[in-house]
Amino acid sequence: MKIAIIGGGMAGCALACVLRETGAEPVIYEAGPTLASGASGNSCGLYNPRFSALRGAESDFYAAAYSQALRHFRSLEDIDWTPCGSLHLMTSDKIQGRLHRTCANWGWDAAHMRLVDANEASQLAGIELHHDALYLPEGGSVSPKKLCAVYARNVEVHLNTRIEKLDDLDASITVLAGGPAVAKFAPTLPLIPVRGQITQVTATAASAALKCNICHSGYMTPARDGVHTLGATFQPDQMETALRDEDDQENIGKLAEIVPGLEQGLKTVGQRASVRATSRNRFPIIGKLPGHDAVYISAAHGSYGILSSLMGAHLLADMILDRPPCLPSDVIKALSPQRFKKRG
Repeated sequence: MKIAIIGGGMAGCALACVLRETGAEPVIYEAGPTLASGASGNSCGLYNPRFSALRGAESDFYAAAYSQALRHFRSLEDIDWTPCGSLHLMTSDKIQGRLHRTCANWGWDAAHMRLVDANEASQLAGIELHHDALYLPEGGSVSPKKLCAVYARNVEVHLNTRIEKLDDLDASITVLAGGPAVAKFAPTLPLIPVRGQITQVTATAASAALKCNICHSGYMTPARDGVHTLGATFQPDQMETALRDEDDQENIGKLAEIVPGLEQGLKTVGQRASVRATSRNRFPIIGKLPGHDAVYISAAHGSYGILSSLMGAHLLADMILDRPPCLPSDVIKALSPQRFKKRG
């Protein structure tokens, strides 16, 4: 079965990988000159579930996606997988309440998620912190760009290929797997573009002691080859990807607010801006495109695409190949494009 995948980022490449393993024939069509030419092209990205205070379809999706990704990363090479752990700092009473409820209601074993006070958080991080935190011992980062390359190995790829009409594709099934550009073929879905810029800075003697990711309104990774990644700005309804010095200042400024003094001496050595897409309720859109018999969609992955794209790929493979679904019905319904269908 030949399956055309429009988009060569995380969503498209993950789906191609999963389909190829089933014996299907995925073909990727990417408008850019390389795979991961858009938001998936960052050299470093954190993988975290999106935390919610209560259990529900959203939490169950991200819990499954996190577990699936960890299993998958262990089997791959050359993706810069760094399972250093992630501390999600409780920087306000509101965040503290939500993360305490997350830990209580999600029910994960302490080996996978636990609450830590500021003292233990400091010991885990290797630097002094002043906030309690939710700690994910298996949290970490990968290179989204390298991950896309590994996913797409042994897959037919057409670069610099902009698809204008779905009918022009010679395939049994078509999957829309991309960022804001998906709106061209699905204009009724509430896809919202979000611009984000990351900042790379050289490590100082103080910052080099950082041992795990620290996440707040931004994030900082431990140094890799002497360079930290800071991020990321969040600018809805912006499509401009030109680099902005003020965004670097914002990323460094957020760090300074949370860990005063750690920003001193950091020098910017790299930046990257890109545009991803999210949905109206900040949850991915995965399933059959309304009004089409052989068109599916995997989009609106937002800031959690490293996890959600892979889980979405397994779900779409089940749908396309008519297999028992890997996710429960309430999660499938919550992800479905049909959830935006007007009633009445």
